[in-house]
Amino acid sequence: MNKLLLTAYGFSTATIKDAAQKMIRENEVKKACIIFTSWPNEKETHPQMQQIRNDLINMEVPQVDFLDVEFEDAEKLFNYDLIFLNGGYPFYLLHFIKKSGADKILTKIHQNGGLIFGLSAGSIVMGPSISLMQYLYPEDNHFQDTDLTGLNLTDLQIYPHFKEMLTRDATIKEKIVEYENKTGISITRLNNNQALEIDNATSILLGTC
Repeated sequence: MNKLLLTAYGFSTATIKDAAQKMIRENEVKKACIIFTSWPNEKETHPQMQQIRNDLINMEVPQVDFLDVEFEDAEKLFNYDLIFLNGGYPFYLLHFIKKSGADKILTKIHQNGGLIFGLSAGSIVMGPSISLMQYLYPEDNHFQDTDLTGLNLTDLQIYPHFKEMLTRDATIKEKIVEYENKTGISITRLNNNQALEIDNATSILLGTC
């Protein structure tokens, strides 16, 4: 099995929690690791990181650790049954995933049937590219990275928090459509109450529009 869970806002609904817990039980997860590199300043102290850790513990995962691939050995990821890529800044997260070699490690874990969950930025980087982020938010690419290739664990490219972002930027809908028309790439919009459960090439949308 090659299963992924791509969420916009973590375990935000009972449906998403139930799907996650089922995957955790089926894979007999004993040790989980949260990669928190996506928040460069607050790191593991960010409330979102603590919430995900508490959620996983409540799902009866006995051990939930944090790992920062910016500073720690990415090889440690092989010690875990579940990897959670947390939210934050996609450019920052992907930059250090690649620099640390975690991209190759995560690919091996996925190929070997290990579970990988994502939240927002963590879900974005699991796709084939973060080029949509470059199109929408080039100012966030602080490292000026030109290789925007993602982890390629799924062929889906997502845009999380879609309805929420519409309230912040009324033009975001048109910008994404413009990107789709220019590139021929279809973008999956996820709202905060939605997630994608992926099993090999099959994906199930969890949550309503």
